[in-house]
This record gives sequence, structure tokens and C-alpha cells, in this order.
Amino acid sequence: MTFPVHRSDEATPAARGEAFGRAMATQVQHTVAVYERMFAERGVTPPGTLPPHEEIDAIARGAQVDPAFLRAVNARTEILNGADECSVQGAGGLLAQNWDWHPDLSASTVIWIVETPSTWFATVTEAGILAKIGLNDAGLGVCLNILRTTADGGTDGTPIHILLREVLTSTKTVDDAIALLTNARVTASSAITVATPGDVAHVELSPGGANVIRGAVGAHTNHFIEPPKAGTDVMALESPTTHQRLEIVKSEPLLDALRSHAGHPRGVCRHVDPQDPWVDRTVTVASVVMNLEKRRLHVAAGPPCSHEHVEIKLPTPSSSDRLASTAAR
Repeated sequence: MTFPVHRSDEATPAARGEAFGRAMATQVQHTVAVYERMFAERGVTPPGTLPPHEEIDAIARGAQVDPAFLRAVNARTEILNGADECSVQGAGGLLAQNWDWHPDLSASTVIWIVETPSTWFATVTEAGILAKIGLNDAGLGVCLNILRTTADGGTDGTPIHILLREVLTSTKTVDDAIALLTNARVTASSAITVATPGDVAHVELSPGGANVIRGAVGAHTNHFIEPPKAGTDVMALESPTTHQRLEIVKSEPLLDALRSHAGHPRGVCRHVDPQDPWVDRTVTVASVVMNLEKRRLHVAAGPPCSHEHVEIKLPTPSSSDRLASTAAR
């Protein structure tokens, strides 16, 4: 069992977005409903001034939801101002992440595979959000950890989830991705891990500027590895397990780390704490393992201690060649 898979080969972002919205209308509408409740319980008002976005607005048309609100959902990291979620490990040509977020959003999670005549990418994301964890045809993998500093705030930068989509669609190497990310202006802190076979980097983004950390082995959780360039690292003090989880993903074999319950229920393999209020509940919604050299994507639809990683069929060179031949006719 895995999440729904949607495959896109439309020629324009508008056509692609509208087709996705129609096909995944139930999931997109669920995403909107959960975030409406979450924003309300957090006491935040989504800004109505986020600029139009061709593909997001097209998804909204297809799913028959408010495009302004769906833009706000794509800026959920900026609006909600961070959360204690996610553990990432990368080494030996593999890149993996346990994505921890609200359990209700499991019903919104989809795998979106976009193929053009010359390229493709796949992302595990919430329906209506352009990208999250992903892999492209160059063997470039992308993962995300939310960070938080006292300098964070506002929505006038580029939303982190839109940046993730730009990395997947427009970069082929770790250096390309670093250049794109370090030139972006952001208002919310995040660690974006980018990797290709033999190369991995963490780009710790914050309003004060970016830290770039490179090495043969990558591991990240929810605190800054290098101090932020402005403000104070909030999660280094407030997250109950971020330091413990980092040591686990740095030192244990990949699958053992992903299934670790040290710090339960807020371990690397996270489970709902029934004592938490609804708005604060988190669980490992998905566990993702990417083989960068072989361009393989494996996804577990829940905590990996009890959910199997299932391989997702990705485009092959022959299918890209077929699309290119069709486009040339």
C-alpha cells in the first residue's frame, strides 16, 4: 500500500495544474480543510496578498478551491512559523527522510511525477503544495527540515515549498542547487538537503543568510548545525529530541535509523502523542528512501516501523526519449 500517484505530461504549468487539481480534487480539498482548521487554531490569518501563481492557481481551479487560500497553503511554513518535524540521512548514494507532520494530512499525501520531453521529477507532497521531498532525472534528491529562529517572520520572501519545486525542476547538480538556494530571499528558516551520487550538502536557510554544509555523509534534524546568521536558533532549545535524533541518523544504518523509537513518541520514527492538542499532533506521515544513482524512489505510507517501503515506478530514459520524439513530430 502506498499513497496515490499522479503522473503529469501536460505541456504548460496551467494545463498540468488544472489536470492535477481535477484528478486529486478530494485530496486538495482535504488539504485546504485541514489548514483552515490549523490556521484558525493557531490564531493566524492567511495573507490575502500573496502573488498569483500560474500552477497553484490552476490546481485550485481544477479542485474548485480558493486560489488565494491555496497560495497560503504553499506558504504554510512561513505562516505557521516552524515546527519540530523530520529527520534526514544521506550517504553512499542514498538520501532518506522521515517526514513528520499532522496525522490528518496523511489523507492529503500524494506522489506527483511530472515528465517533460527531456526531464522528469517526482515529489512526495501534500496535494496542492508544489513540492516537498523529491528526486529528478539527474539523480538529484531533495529533503527538508523545518528550522526556526527569532528572526523569522513574514511572507514576502519565496516560500520554502516553491523553492523546493524550483530545485527539482531547474537544477542538476549540488552546486546548481546551492546557487539557487543561497540567492533566494526567505522569511522562514529551513534546512534543504540536496544530494547526487557522491555529493551532499545541507543549505540552512534563514532571513539572515544561508549556511552551506558539505560532506560525504549528510544528516539533519530540526536545529542549525552552524549558528544562524541572524537571530537565535529556537528549535535547538525547544525541540525535545532534535539533538538525539541527529546522533541517531548520523550513526545508525539507514533503515535502523528511520525505524528508531529513541525519544518515543518523538523519535526518528514518530508516533502521535494522544495527550497533545489536535493542532500539535505529529506522526511520521511518510518515510522516503531515494537511490540517487539508480533513480529509484521508495515510499512508506506511515511510520516505517509498521509500513513497508514500496518502490514507485519512475520514468526511464526510454520514456523520456519517446516523449521527445513525439514532441518533435
